[in-house]
Amino acid sequence: MKKISIISTLVILCSCSAKLITPTQSDVDRVSSNYPGYTLADLNQGKAIFIKNCDECHKFKKPSSQSETEWQEVVPEMVAKANKKAGSIIIDAKSQEQLLKYLLTMRTAGKTDTEKTPL
Repeated sequence: MKKISIISTLVILCSCSAKLITPTQSDVDRVSSNYPGYTLADLNQGKAIFIKNCDECHKFKKPSSQSETEWQEVVPEMVAKANKKAGSIIIDAKSQEQLLKYLLTMRTAGKTDTEKTPL
């Protein structure tokens, strides 16, 4: 019985964390005027940074949960806290930028034009 409950819990947790939308080239195209030279690889790297470093403490937080301004304020604060907690730089300036661009890009992914707020 214990084994079944552990497996069930893992399945539920995996399904919840999978709610992050998979970035696509159309997401990159949508923000290309804001981020010239931005690639799908950059976007996926930002997602990986988010999953590895942010999702650890902030389970299931979606990019759409904050406004552009809120993300611009929160990300530098949280990066500083994560680096301090680790005792070293685990998220450098380039990674912080990739993380922020991922969050700002995916914040409006899947929304219709009337639901989107400008970047």
